[in-house]
Amino acid sequence: MSATRQPQTKTAQLNEIHSRIVSANFYPFKPGQHVGPRLPYVHLFIYISAGRGTMKIGEDVWAAETGDLYYIAPGVSHTFIAAQDDPMVHASVYADLLSPSTPKQKGDPQLNCHNAGEYDVSLCAARVQFADADGIALPVRVRAPRGAAWLEPYLAVIEAYPEQGIGDDALLRSLFETFLVRYVRFARKPYETWYDPRIGRMVDWLRHTETADPCVKEWAGKLGISVAYLYELFRKQTGTSPQTYLLKCRLDKAKTYLRETNMPITEIAYTLGFSSPHYFARQFGKHAQESASEYRRRFRGLS
Repeated sequence: MSATRQPQTKTAQLNEIHSRIVSANFYPFKPGQHVGPRLPYVHLFIYISAGRGTMKIGEDVWAAETGDLYYIAPGVSHTFIAAQDDPMVHASVYADLLSPSTPKQKGDPQLNCHNAGEYDVSLCAARVQFADADGIALPVRVRAPRGAAWLEPYLAVIEAYPEQGIGDDALLRSLFETFLVRYVRFARKPYETWYDPRIGRMVDWLRHTETADPCVKEWAGKLGISVAYLYELFRKQTGTSPQTYLLKCRLDKAKTYLRETNMPITEIAYTLGFSSPHYFARQFGKHAQESASEYRRRFRGLS
C-alpha cells in the first residue's frame, strides 16, 4: 500500500478503548501450509496455541513457536508458513478497537485482503496511537509464560464467540478488554516478580501430564521449597491452586478432543484420567456451562 492509502490513525488512552469482536477462532494449519501475503481490515491478535512455523509481519520475520502472541495492525501485510513436521495452530481474535471505526460486521468472511492493490481503506478499522503519559504501544510479538493468567480471557473470547444469546457482544467486549489491559501491562513489564521459573516448570508439566494428581509434595521437594510456599507461589502466578489448574488443563484437552476428533465422550473421559464419565460430565458442565455434547455440536455447527 502506498503512503496515501494508509489506514486512519486515532489517538486514544487505554481506558477509551471500545472494542467490538468481529471474528474469533482456532485455525489448525496443515503441514507446510502457506497463507498470505494478506492485509487485515481490523486489528488481528494471534496466539500460537500449538506447533510452530514462520510469521512474516511487515518486513520482520519471526520463528513462531507455541506460546507466542502476535499483534498485526490494520493494513499491515503478513504471511504465515506452518512447519512441515509440527504445524502451528492459531488462536485468532479480530477486533475493532475504537468501534465503530469500520463497517465490517461480526462474522464477515472477508476480514483480510489478499491483493494489496485491491485493499479498500474505507473498510479499514482505525489504527490506535495511545496517548498515555507513560507511552503504550502494542508489541508485534510477546512470549506468554506457561499458565499466564492474563491470557485466559483471550482464549475465553474464542470459546464464547460462537454463542448466540442476549448480551453476547457485551460479554466478548468484557473478556477482550480484560485481556487487553493485562496484555499491555505484561508487555511493558514482562518479567514481573509474580513469574517464577520454578513454578513455570510445574505449570508446563501440568499442562501436558495425563495424571489426575498434581503431585504437589513431589514438586515441592524437587524445587526445594515447602508445600505451603509452593501453593503461595503457584496461586500468585496462576491465580488458582495446582489441583484446580490441573483440572482446567484436562478439561481444556477435552475441548480439543471434542472440537477436533470424533472420539466418543466416554472415551475422552477415560483417556484424560477421569474416574467415570459421570464425574467428567459434571466437571465439564461446571467448567463450560454446557454439556460436552452441546459443546461439540456448537463448534461443529450442528443442530
